[in-house]
Amino acid sequence: MQMEGMPIATDGGPAPPRAAPVPVLPLAGPELADPAPAVLVRVREVADLLAGPGEPLTQEERVATLAELERLKNVCAAAQAAVTVDLDEQAAVDRQAREGELGHRRREREGVTLEVSLARRVSPQRSRSLIGLARALHDRLPQTLAAFREGRVSEWAASLVEKETRGLTDEQAREVDALLAPTLGTCSEGRLARRAASLAYEADKRGFLERHARAVGDRYVSIRPAADGMVRLSGLLPLVEGVALHRSLEESARAAHLAATSAAEGGGDGTPGQGEVPTVAQLRADELVRRVTGVDPAREGVPVEIGLVMTDRALLDEGEDPARAPGYGPVPAALARMIAASGSTRDVEVGEARAWLRRLLLDPVDSTLAEVDGRRRCFTGPLRRFVVARDQECAMPYCHAPIQDVDHVARARDGGATTADNGQGLCRACNLDKETEELRTEVVTAADGTRAVRVRTRYGQVHHSQPPPVLDTLEDLGARWHGERPPWWSGRTAGDGGDPEKGRGQLVAEWERLVHDWDQDTASWERFTEEWDGLGEELDDDEGMGVPA
Repeated sequence: MQMEGMPIATDGGPAPPRAAPVPVLPLAGPELADPAPAVLVRVREVADLLAGPGEPLTQEERVATLAELERLKNVCAAAQAAVTVDLDEQAAVDRQAREGELGHRRREREGVTLEVSLARRVSPQRSRSLIGLARALHDRLPQTLAAFREGRVSEWAASLVEKETRGLTDEQAREVDALLAPTLGTCSEGRLARRAASLAYEADKRGFLERHARAVGDRYVSIRPAADGMVRLSGLLPLVEGVALHRSLEESARAAHLAATSAAEGGGDGTPGQGEVPTVAQLRADELVRRVTGVDPAREGVPVEIGLVMTDRALLDEGEDPARAPGYGPVPAALARMIAASGSTRDVEVGEARAWLRRLLLDPVDSTLAEVDGRRRCFTGPLRRFVVARDQECAMPYCHAPIQDVDHVARARDGGATTADNGQGLCRACNLDKETEELRTEVVTAADGTRAVRVRTRYGQVHHSQPPPVLDTLEDLGARWHGERPPWWSGRTAGDGGDPEKGRGQLVAEWERLVHDWDQDTASWERFTEEWDGLGEELDDDEGMGVPA
């Protein structure tokens, strides 16, 4: 677990001066010749028309407008697919022109993934899917493409056809596409997908078995956030193994449920029961955790590092400031305290020490993590963990994938320093695409003093990326003290009792007063030490506080 310290310089002196403010511009596309192409002018005119106030309509007219807007949306998506193919093909020509300058491995990967991602404001993973869909429609699914251009099918419906025909040869895919033509736009998306799958199987029965054998190599287990302090764990497994796993969990859960039911009802001799009985579904989940980790989640915490960030108030003083788990989001203070105490969000026994506290310093203005020292070529150890905790997710605009690599913003070979300010967390794909697509990145400072990374693409797009606040910002704290608005995790709607004229200078003064109070008052840390006294000797940890909890 990581815990926030107070937002002051690490040496106790004033915070280091910031770089000269550089205005951070809004999202921007490439600069175009004047006048702009006629098609672009018309697209902008239609967008402005639809964004303006609508005229009064009857109910029948509203329904008709909905239908036409849906068709227009599909036509626009088809036009995007056509432009994507043109962009990809021209990029291939550009690559060929530079063939002698680039290494073979680099040319294999080079493409337009990030160009499309930034232009459409979607994740790079989604961008790759859209590029693949556009190419398949253009190269081997002419009937689906025609229906798409006419607005009779949606982008999602077209993607279902592409998915079901992906393993076929181009000739087989065109045959299936032709047989599907009468169905396009006349049935539900689910029925269209089932029809496409059936035709694809008939077109290549042997290939279906071969694709299944290859699909075994794509097995995986993944995790993603869910609501209310939960996560969703999912896996892709071969049919037999997946069914066997679920059946084994089911049998164990039903046996445990029967035993728990008997215990709850008493032994038949008047002995009292033992409380609420977990459901079979709950016991299946517990059995999965028990088999994988070797820990009974109903009785003890799980020893795992989740990088929980929380304030001293939330940890020690029963404060309600929420913690934050990287890649997940806000965690209620009460749950965070339970995790810190026992490694679990359930009422379990606390055995040996499982939690570590590491003190990190936050910027007092924007509540992002402050600078740490680092003079190495690679981002390792405390410096790497710091950047991961600050950025929380891939720093490429519109990508929210987990961080796998920490890389230089300004490249090391161009003189970029190995520091937190010049580091950024990226997923593996974005880190590779950043180089192969010749993106140029630089650290800039906005007029309000916050740090951002400016991204310039090969074809002229300019975007900016900033890490989300780790905890409350200065404005959030001031607003909570004076009733102006709720904190960031509840949205930014203005309240009734605030003082809208309160300036940043007053908020800074109040923050400095809190820092002074912190320096004068160490009672909370003394109480914390007393509570955990005897659980273990203090360990040597040059990366953090080294206090076993």
